[in-house]
Amino acid sequence: MRAIAAGRTKHGEIADALGTEPARTLERLIELRLVERVTPVTEDERRSKRRIYRIVDNYLAFWLAYVDPNRAEIERDLGDAVASVLLDSIDDAMGRPWEEAFRWHLRSLVGAALPHDIVTIGQWWNRDNSVEIDAVGLRGRSRTPVLIGEAKWGRSEDAGALVRILERKAGALPSVSEDLRFAVCAREKLRNVPEGVIAITAQDIFAMPGEKPSHNKH
Repeated sequence: MRAIAAGRTKHGEIADALGTEPARTLERLIELRLVERVTPVTEDERRSKRRIYRIVDNYLAFWLAYVDPNRAEIERDLGDAVASVLLDSIDDAMGRPWEEAFRWHLRSLVGAALPHDIVTIGQWWNRDNSVEIDAVGLRGRSRTPVLIGEAKWGRSEDAGALVRILERKAGALPSVSEDLRFAVCAREKLRNVPEGVIAITAQDIFAMPGEKPSHNKH
């Protein structure tokens, strides 16, 4: 798990870090729901060889990646100085949890702001990792991409610029629907939201039951 937290997320990278074959250990960690195996959403996770591994719990992932490497210095009474460095590291650590929160929120919109026949929403990347999409929603039995989304941890983002990025990324997908929808996400504010784009902020994602969502759906 320390190897995964350090960024060695592929099977071969984990094996190199450990100096041994990790398959059985990884399967046990997956059964315990400490580690998850992720594949591009367009591929069959049972057969795909394009797998990466991630620590499920965000707190544990942060501890192993940032706190545990500094434990010796913390125990040597340098905790205050280390804490300051850790605070500066929070933004670096928030990318993956924020993207996952974005995907969970998009799933909650299926049947409302999003088509009712979206059967899965997940992340996607191409074979050489040159294109990554934070959220891709697949429709029906054909599993055709009908939604793509980009989540940014920035407080304020230009939605139009994000959509243009998504339009370019869509060209790398194996196929897309003619009525492809776009969703964009920032922490507090999205500017210049194009018509038809779903704009999402933290207020939408973490709204209490019964609260009116604030995001713009044009």
